[in-house]
Amino acid sequence: MQIEELQQPKQSTDRIFDKAIFALLMMFLFCSAFSIALSEIGYFSALAFWAGKMMYTRRLSIPRTPFDLFFLGYIGSEILATIFAHDKAYSLLYLQRRLLLLPIVYIIFGNIRSRRDLELLFGALILSAVAVALWSMKDILVHFSEYLHFNRRLSEFQHYMTAGGITMIGLLLLLPFVVHKRTPHKYRLLALLFTLPLAVNLFFTFTRSSWLGFLAGTVYIGAVRTRRLFLPVFIVSLMVLFLATPEIRERIYSVIDPNHPANVARVHMWMTGVKIFIDHPIVGIGDVGTETVWNQYAQPGWEPEGHLHNNIIMWLVTLGLVGLVVLVALFVRIWLVMSQIEKKLRDHWFHGSLALGGLAVLVGFHVNGLFEWNFGDAEIISLVWAILGLILAAEKISPRANDQ
Repeated sequence: MQIEELQQPKQSTDRIFDKAIFALLMMFLFCSAFSIALSEIGYFSALAFWAGKMMYTRRLSIPRTPFDLFFLGYIGSEILATIFAHDKAYSLLYLQRRLLLLPIVYIIFGNIRSRRDLELLFGALILSAVAVALWSMKDILVHFSEYLHFNRRLSEFQHYMTAGGITMIGLLLLLPFVVHKRTPHKYRLLALLFTLPLAVNLFFTFTRSSWLGFLAGTVYIGAVRTRRLFLPVFIVSLMVLFLATPEIRERIYSVIDPNHPANVARVHMWMTGVKIFIDHPIVGIGDVGTETVWNQYAQPGWEPEGHLHNNIIMWLVTLGLVGLVVLVALFVRIWLVMSQIEKKLRDHWFHGSLALGGLAVLVGFHVNGLFEWNFGDAEIISLVWAILGLILAAEKISPRANDQ
């Protein structure tokens, strides 16, 4: 009797911790598209409660994942680069920022215990992006002429590149629900309606790398789920090109124009990065901004750049070959595991669509990352880690999800 009386308060305290962690995760995901401050408060508070619960229960409740050794390898590469960095304090700052985001995978995975939990967190992420998209429509309508002539770029709550990345992620997560044959009609219609403001927002950010990432992710969804998706995407693309103003059409064509000033600047950044890498091939210069060494390697007359608009080159420059190999191995492992989960859950309209959307996001993220340093964008990589946690949780609870 005494043992039961002692256990009851402890179980009650556990539930308080669990509810607090889940509520804070909801806050983190719901604020992710419009408030960096509130999103970080939600995440880091959830992280603190999670650590507090482990100290209170004296139990290390960190779930095992297929990526643990790869994450440890990445942590090791960051530490190694910092030890040999020319500016150790600067590198240490970014090291702790990057590593503090990794627990997102574990805290979301470990704190989802039912399909309802999964739906609530996924819904919070989607509603955040959609709410911002709907709010931003006001700015588009008020300044429509400026947008039509590429005199304004959509950036209501975020920098336009971050806004482009977030809307790209929202769209790629929703599309599999639209095309899954078992999605209930009301949810299919809701997903379709949500894609409309997101697509308008993505377009008017004029972020070319996010456009390409979205198209690549959409092609992947069509290849895996249904090739019928290709026709409407092709028709809409032709209509946009046909109806676009000359300024917008020039922006679209600039994607493939090697002489466009933005493309020339990127090539110069990449060539500068290659020069830096050649001098620091093993562990890089440390996780620091490239402005610290810019003047030693760039051609005269180019303003210093803090990053090089390409994930792979930035990994080579900041973490060297060691970091590049570890991160490529990590993302290959993520792809293989997520692909297995998607195949396993494919027939389930919710879990399967979430898994396929996550794979499409990964495609979009890496295509986007060929032209942007989106791995270094905390708002974007936080969502990538969150989606990974959601998909791992979907597999974990799938045996209990009997409704197909």
